[in-house]
Amino acid sequence: MTAGYNDPHLGLVVEGPGDANALPILLRKVLAREGIYADVLGKPVACNGRQKALAPRGLEGFVAVAAARPGCRAVLVVLDGEGDPVCDVGPQLLARAKSVTSLPVAVCLADCSYEDWLYASCETLDIGLPSYDPSVRGTAAIKQALRPGKYVKPTWQPRLTTKLDPDLVNRRNVSFRRMLEKLKVLTEAVVSYDR
Repeated sequence: MTAGYNDPHLGLVVEGPGDANALPILLRKVLAREGIYADVLGKPVACNGRQKALAPRGLEGFVAVAAARPGCRAVLVVLDGEGDPVCDVGPQLLARAKSVTSLPVAVCLADCSYEDWLYASCETLDIGLPSYDPSVRGTAAIKQALRPGKYVKPTWQPRLTTKLDPDLVNRRNVSFRRMLEKLKVLTEAVVSYDR
């Protein structure tokens, strides 16, 4: 479930359709562990590719759409870092996002990809991945484990996210930990508004 259109909620901007289906599952798992069971997540706005988000005025448009929805109280942007220096790219994207809204905004870059978050919980995914190796990229490991089948993000990202253990990923992945910290602050802006 997502928050009602007019209900106070956290707006989401994601990279693609797989993320649009998977990220709400992940965030609900995390929020439930914090005792937040209310529908506080808005329907994700998908950029349909990282390049569209990075294009001039790209991210700004997606954030503006999420922020303009009635009930939106804060916006969380989650994109893949794809090996770029997140300490440089993140603040640049945050400045761009803040240029179109006065709402609280956070930009979280999965370093290197959302699949690295999935892989950090490899033992719980039930696809035959043995043990976690921090030097292995998540996308490559997941694709290998699913062979001869194909890894199709809109199908597999949400399916694997349902099996992900957030506590395990939190211990193993720094970018996931940063996302959780930002989520906590933004969720407070939504939940406190409703009190």
